[in-house]
Parts: sequence; C-alpha cells; structure tokens
Amino acid sequence: MTEASTRIFALVARAARTAVVLRRGPSKQVRMLLWDLATDEITPGQWLSGRIYDERCGISPDGSLVVYFAGKFKTKLGTFTAVSRPPFFTALALWPEGSTWGGGGFFESDRKLILNYGYVLPELNANAGMPADFVVGDITDYRKRHPEEENELAQQGWRLKSKGKDGIATPEMRYVYSPPWVYAKTQPTGTEVTLERSTLGMAEVNGPFTVHAYRLVRAPRRRETEPIAEDLGRLDWADWDHDGSLLFAREGCLFRRDLRAAKAPPKLVADLRNQVFTNVLPPDEARAWPKAGRRPRPPR
Repeated sequence: MTEASTRIFALVARAARTAVVLRRGPSKQVRMLLWDLATDEITPGQWLSGRIYDERCGISPDGSLVVYFAGKFKTKLGTFTAVSRPPFFTALALWPEGSTWGGGGFFESDRKLILNYGYVLPELNANAGMPADFVVGDITDYRKRHPEEENELAQQGWRLKSKGKDGIATPEMRYVYSPPWVYAKTQPTGTEVTLERSTLGMAEVNGPFTVHAYRLVRAPRRRETEPIAEDLGRLDWADWDHDGSLLFAREGCLFRRDLRAAKAPPKLVADLRNQVFTNVLPPDEARAWPKAGRRPRPPR
C-alpha cells in the first residue's frame, strides 16, 4: 500500500502580495489556504472532497477571487468551474461542465474572468447575485483579441523559451516530453535572474500528474561568457514573490529563499503534511462577492 503524499500548488496574485495555496493529499482531498507574502502568515481554509486541476486555476490580480476547475465524479455535477473567495471553495458562481475537455480559467483583470471554453456556458444560477461590473468571457474571444503568446501562462508572467516534443512513454510516466517544454519568468526586482520551469511529462505513477523541474539562470556578468545556472531539481511548484524572493513547494512544505544572501538556506514557511480533512463551514463573508476597488481581507 502506497503512503499518501502531500503535494502543493500555489497562485501568486499579480498586483498584491497574496498567494492562494492548494494542498492535496490524499489525492481526492484538497485544502485551500491563503498566504500573506508580506508576513508569511498562512490562513487555513476550506477542504474540498474531490479533485482540483491545479493548472486550470487562476487568481485575480488583487488576490480577492480565485477560479478553479474541480472534479466530483460521484455527484451529478461531475466536473465544474467555480469562482470563490480564498481561502474557501464555496462558489459565488459555478459553471457545470461534466467532462475534462475544457474547464477552469484565468482573470484578465480583477473584474473580468476568462473561462477555458469556446463559449460562455450557462451559469448554474443564471448569474443571480453576480455583480453588474463582473464580466465573464470565453477563451475563443480572448484569443481573437490577443496574440497566441499572450496565453494563460503569460498572464502569470511566464514566457515560452522552448517547445517540447512528445517522447517515449515509460512504465513510470505515461506521457514524456523529450525535449521538455521550458517556460521562463524573470525575477520581478529588475535583476538578471530567471526562473526556468521544464515540464518533463505527465501522469507519473505514484507521483504528480504534471512533472516539473526548475532551475535558476543568471545572465553572464563581466568576464563571463555563459549564463550561470543552478538546478533546483523537481519541485511541486515555484514562483517569484514581488520582493524578488524565490517561493517554492517541496514534499508538502512551503519555502522562501532570499537570493540576495548567496549562502542563506531556504526558510521553511509552513509544513502542511500533517493536515487532516475536516468539514470547514464558510463564514458569511465568503458567500458574498468582494466589492470592487477594496483591499481584500481573508474571510474569517
């Protein structure tokens, strides 16, 4: 019997020092948490009994809303896309889907959501309660207005560095990319350090669904002819904080690393491995849409 592992994925808001953390383990139990990047305070939130498709999720630029794609295959919904207030899954709006061909989305702005469908599906409650200034669009219309490279990952600051190719599957990994897909994201403080993410494959046995390896690359300085690279190995997730710190998750733990101190070890922010599923009821604030233009506070 394989021991359940803890995997972590996070979304960093573009315009706020806020991150939404999705902690999975066992595989059909996911908890949402809110990470205050200015203080490293972690606010635990709600659990969902089902599957969350991490890379089809998005966070609004101000951090007040999250969109997620979920699978609850033993229910009438099957799969659905929902918008909620982190750190709670309680849906403010929900679009039933039923399959895994589409689903999820990203925020073009604080009040504009792009769904990953060719057209906008009917919302479960016919948009009842949705703010008049909240706009929902579809990926087809978005691609008409934006070049191909301005995709969901570009909204998060990632740029495609090199395209991958399908490789030969192995008993350990159903889909292998050889060479891998490589995306890069420059440190936001204006330095010449880049975080590279290589997608090695998908559907690993007893592992993550999408397998990523990361490395840091520094542009060559005077008298150097080649970039200096530091392999970080396989991580569940990594990204930049707005202050230039490297944020990453490994083996069920969240870390922060200050790159200004070359020999400083990463700081352990939170160990999320021993959390156990409980039924967390949302507060009233989590059931109401945030007002536009207000600095978000985590519902309690």
